[in-house]
Amino acid sequence: MPTRDRVYGGLTAEQREDRRREQLLDAGLEIFAAKGWDGATVKDVCRAAGLSQRYFYDHFASKQDLFLAVCRQIADDIARVVRAAASGTGREPLERVGDVLGALADYFEEDPRRVRVSLVESMATPELRASRSTLLGASAQIAARLMRSIHPDPEHADVRGIAVSAQVLSGGIAELLVAASTTDVTVPRDELVAHLTRLYTAAATLDLQEPG
Repeated sequence: MPTRDRVYGGLTAEQREDRRREQLLDAGLEIFAAKGWDGATVKDVCRAAGLSQRYFYDHFASKQDLFLAVCRQIADDIARVVRAAASGTGREPLERVGDVLGALADYFEEDPRRVRVSLVESMATPELRASRSTLLGASAQIAARLMRSIHPDPEHADVRGIAVSAQVLSGGIAELLVAASTTDVTVPRDELVAHLTRLYTAAATLDLQEPG
């Protein structure tokens, strides 16, 4: 049997590779959140993962490569959370908006490290800032879809107005998450979700007025 096909500890070589990559991603989230971009090192990550640097470089070219992979995982998690919350049957559009906003609030609240890494430490370099912008852009797209779903006449919704409102709200929510993770400024979860749902409802019908 070829070495790569051998099973150790009940895992194939491919499964062991996948597990090591997950260990490094988990360790990266922990170390980047705890020590920040500048303070974190590859050695720190490997020590936290319980793996040698050889395994690190099997999966990631650099510290930055790992950081971006951690951010992509967070973005993928957000997309999964939104799909799950939006797929509930028998729910009115406005209820579904509340479901999505509540699920996102729960996702970040259950692990504040996600906010620290994806929204705070991601400001450290141009490449990381580009990743942050991509995440916020995806969040704005989600917000725009939610707004269109609750517009009283979606076919005649002001697409540009909704796009601008979605960007403003997504950026504001990001700053609120950052404040909650770095200060004592917090808003109770249900109160926050209810308030955001009202904001989304109002913004959905706010047309973008031409100057003059």
